[in-house]
Amino acid sequence: MKEVLDSVFFATHYGAEDPSILERTRAKLSNLRRERRGLIPAVVMAEVANFLCRKAGRRETVSRLRAIEEYGLEIVPLDAAIAREAGLLRCTYRKVPIADCIIAATALRAGGPVVSNDPHFERIKGLRVTWI
Repeated sequence: MKEVLDSVFFATHYGAEDPSILERTRAKLSNLRRERRGLIPAVVMAEVANFLCRKAGRRETVSRLRAIEEYGLEIVPLDAAIAREAGLLRCTYRKVPIADCIIAATALRAGGPVVSNDPHFERIKGLRVTWI
């Protein structure tokens, strides 16, 4: 089963000060890569770029984004079907940000959970959520 990584996962991974949390995020990434089950919605790349740039600057951000792109996880582009579903989710769940609706639509399409602890995802009926 495919799993969709949310930007909160990457924020936790890159911001981890607790070694046990970093160990868990690394293990999750490694398993998803090895089993070819990891999906990253393109919008997550934008959110991660913003987060990292504010924290570490442009040069470090570009380096880390390239590493994510080369890591072997599938980056899922925003296509018309995902955009349509995300818009319908946003219409139904008005308090869920559009980026989270895009991530949720990607997970629903893939038939797998979102890897996140963001409470926005808990509101969406039929969406499975998991955490590290």
